[in-house]
Amino acid sequence: MTSLPWFLEVLVGSGMGFCSGLFGLGGSSIGTPILRLLGLPTLIALASPLPLTLPSAIGGAIAYRKAHLIHWRIALLTSLWGVPGVLIGAWLTEFLPGLVLMLLTAVFILGVGCYGLSGLRNQTPPDRAQLREQIIPYWSPLLGLINGLLANGGGLLLVPLYQLGVGLELRAALATSLATVTLMALPATIVHAVLEHIDWELTGWLAIGVFPFTYLGGKLALHLPSLILTRLYSLFLIALALYFGYTEIASMMP
Repeated sequence: MTSLPWFLEVLVGSGMGFCSGLFGLGGSSIGTPILRLLGLPTLIALASPLPLTLPSAIGGAIAYRKAHLIHWRIALLTSLWGVPGVLIGAWLTEFLPGLVLMLLTAVFILGVGCYGLSGLRNQTPPDRAQLREQIIPYWSPLLGLINGLLANGGGLLLVPLYQLGVGLELRAALATSLATVTLMALPATIVHAVLEHIDWELTGWLAIGVFPFTYLGGKLALHLPSLILTRLYSLFLIALALYFGYTEIASMMP
């Protein structure tokens, strides 16, 4: 049980959901640094937002499935090769220093911000015969390890892999990443729960804010210039990552 007031936890969840729906980029990633900056223990701040990726990913995957955009073979191959890395990464959090985990989180958020600044490139839908599925066994274990270690659903790593590596066009990469997250986030959640890294009461209050504000953010995104907003949000993520990394290092200094 955390020491934060419930309404503050709902507010954090609302911000996570709104950013996720509005920008489609890293909404869940801001949960850990903000909870940590509010004073929560490292592992609780790291893992408590993780279960919220499951219903969001499932809902998104169902929506994309109706449009026939999910490449299920690619999602299954990624999960097959990635789940062992997820399990190892989640288990390793029990032994790594909290500062290391938080600095890795800061680097991850910085990478998300830089990727968003570069712009999400669309491209012509590829011929299935031209997809580079052979790279999946080489990259999936590493992505799974990062996902388990940082208690992140992994979509922000999977989209670049599918788009730039495998060769999917943007919407198919987003859809397939949601299906993969659905398959990979569950074992990570189970391991972190067994290790007692998840404060389920905190997760519940976050959920109250996340789900309605994800919907509101998505609705608002339909009426706003998304490219400009995404790049502004990316600048915010970069600033958050740098400030969060600085505060973590400063807190360890005498």
